[in-house]
Amino acid sequence: MYQAYGVLGRTLGHSLSPYLHNCAFQAAGMKRVYLKWEIEPENLGDFIRAVRILPLSGASVTIPYKEDVMEYLDYISPEASDMGAVNTLYWHRKSLCGTNTDCRGFMAPIEDLQLDSALILGAGGASRAVLYGLKRMGISNIYLTNRSKKKALAMAGEFNVKSIPWDERYRLKADLLVNTTPLGTAGDLQDLSPWESSIFPFKIVYDLVYNPLQTRLLQQARAHGAHTVSGLSMFVHQALKQFKIWTGQGFDPGWAEDLLQRKITGEI
Repeated sequence: MYQAYGVLGRTLGHSLSPYLHNCAFQAAGMKRVYLKWEIEPENLGDFIRAVRILPLSGASVTIPYKEDVMEYLDYISPEASDMGAVNTLYWHRKSLCGTNTDCRGFMAPIEDLQLDSALILGAGGASRAVLYGLKRMGISNIYLTNRSKKKALAMAGEFNVKSIPWDERYRLKADLLVNTTPLGTAGDLQDLSPWESSIFPFKIVYDLVYNPLQTRLLQQARAHGAHTVSGLSMFVHQALKQFKIWTGQGFDPGWAEDLLQRKITGEI
């Protein structure tokens, strides 16, 4: 009998989670399957109640439910509680538990770099993992901006970082720029960038969008000589952590990145 997992979200057309986890299950010889669950907000509670009844072994949680799902769980890990967001559901005995692997995934490609300052674009669930990770890395000057000033102020206050108005983001210079907005994602948003300026005062530009691999933001950054980091690395490392939680085993992140690059570019 197969064990069932899946990703819970609202719009999952471009999600690579099913492909990666199913390939990893198959490579490990496991009888497990990973599905997609597109749920409307008003049905979230009913879905979680169904998780408790149906034989579902675990789930990934993505936009827009990383915060909302927390109220339906029996236990939330300290790390996820500090971030205020859950991206992974798992069972411990009969308790439905939540944790967050986004932070470790985000930190993986930059944790050995010397950084003093960072500007975060966006104030959604992914931003929480980024802020938490940057604080853990000891970065002293962290700035947050979002189209909604109220939301940016609230999150900045929660994490004790500085908030700047969205229209003033071009005035700031920092070592690291992180895009946590969906701008640049394959589909209707692919031609958009959260940084519409000819000035790129950053050493490193990190876009959490991973499909396409080279977003418009990353193309702009490379043209200005900045080092770029694709969201594919974060995606793979957070998925690796989920896989370990669910199965007790891991997979080679290099294998996973190569697999997904070929999938995204249409080679397989």
